[in-house]
Amino acid sequence: MSPVRRPDAEQAAGPIAFAVVLVVVSTHLSTNLGGPTVVVTYAIATGLTTLLLVPLAIERLQRAPSWVLPALVAACLAALVTVFVVGVPVSVNHVLGVGSDRADALDVACSELAAGRYPYAATTYLQNPITPLPGALVLAAPFRFVLGSAAWQNVAWTALLLPVLNGGWRLRPGPTVLWALTVVYGLEVWREFLIGDDLVTGAVPALAAVAWTLRAARPGPDGSVRILAAAAVALGVTTCTRPHLALVVVIVAVAVGLHAGRRRAVLVGGVAAAVWAVLITPFLLGGLARFSPLHVAAKVTAQRGLSVGIVVIALGAALLLAAVLWRLRPASAEAVGWCCAAVMFAPSVLSLTRALAETGAVWSADLTLGAGAVPFAVWALAVRDRATAAATRGERSVALPA
Repeated sequence: MSPVRRPDAEQAAGPIAFAVVLVVVSTHLSTNLGGPTVVVTYAIATGLTTLLLVPLAIERLQRAPSWVLPALVAACLAALVTVFVVGVPVSVNHVLGVGSDRADALDVACSELAAGRYPYAATTYLQNPITPLPGALVLAAPFRFVLGSAAWQNVAWTALLLPVLNGGWRLRPGPTVLWALTVVYGLEVWREFLIGDDLVTGAVPALAAVAWTLRAARPGPDGSVRILAAAAVALGVTTCTRPHLALVVVIVAVAVGLHAGRRRAVLVGGVAAAVWAVLITPFLLGGLARFSPLHVAAKVTAQRGLSVGIVVIALGAALLLAAVLWRLRPASAEAVGWCCAAVMFAPSVLSLTRALAETGAVWSADLTLGAGAVPFAVWALAVRDRATAAATRGERSVALPA
């Protein structure tokens, strides 16, 4: 069976969307490196790379010796680990400036929790409140207490992204090239490695849980109710890191319902929601005003906590998501990936809108908050590439490839 050929414009839509996400979330760093000129140059180079160089590299690697792909991966990982080991200590010592306190927030919160104190009453070295949700503390704890810093998550989750894109441990040219493009070419990814940030890598565990949930929802040996429930637990923990990741749970539950029925959709959504409740409720008992993750609303509305503005925005986002899901009916993993990427990208759009409305200064706006869209967008591209490769080999595709 030969693959269905689509118009060039439709085939280019995915790479262009990915390039837009990569460029927008890297705008702040590009501006700092050289102003609008660097932003425009990076945008053009990214577009040409994703549309022209990536397909060429995939084609060449398909004919390359079997050792080339592992060597490429090893070189990328070695470079990233080197950058991490050299960059993060320098950043923590403030040689590169004040750096970022996102990893410090996790370190402080885990230490406070281990000492039996309320973690959200502490502050970072920049005197900022602790904003990661409890799921982020669960994920960070092994790195904090075994390796000494939560920033080591960057290395682990970057490595995890590779098998997620490949759909397993077998290296495939398309997903591997997309992984290398993301972790080596993305300016925001490099910035985060240099200062121990987790905006991109923090979304990878959630992406892995999404892929596992979609796989568990398929008919076959992986599709038992117990496995699906376990995947839903993982989905709940890994999305309980930032507030807007709750919408990812909704998207996945809808996709499972379209493919496997309402009961399994309720199972996924209900179990994930229950995990959120179990993780957050004990900290809410300490007082709503003390639960500092609510302060992250100031990134969008300039007001901390549950203000009218953030409630209106949250309700509007939920209604818009419901309308989009009703229209798109995302029953494929690729569609789920793009829907999740759109949700994760929304904070950048809101930040840009706010900057335009208040100051009109586009170049000075910090659009990095939507960086979590990068893993979901590249996963959607990898799913398309794997489906195309399977069709070329005459293999039967599935509704929810993971």
